[in-house]
Amino acid sequence: MTQNDMILRHLKRYGRIAPMQALGNYGVYRLAARIADLRAAGYRIETTMRHLPNRKSHAVYEWREWQ
Repeated sequence: MTQNDMILRHLKRYGRIAPMQALGNYGVYRLAARIADLRAAGYRIETTMRHLPNRKSHAVYEWREWQ
């Protein structure tokens, strides 16, 4: 199973994924690149920036199944 497949399966099952989840669960270091691949393949994935106090902000990617 490819990294793209693992990320897509996670998004469909849980609805969202953050970079640390992708790294810890699937060994995916460049989540943004995998999301770009999935978008290029036609999947609709929304990006939300999360800002935590005293930490760097990071993106959270959410699966959107529009019809």
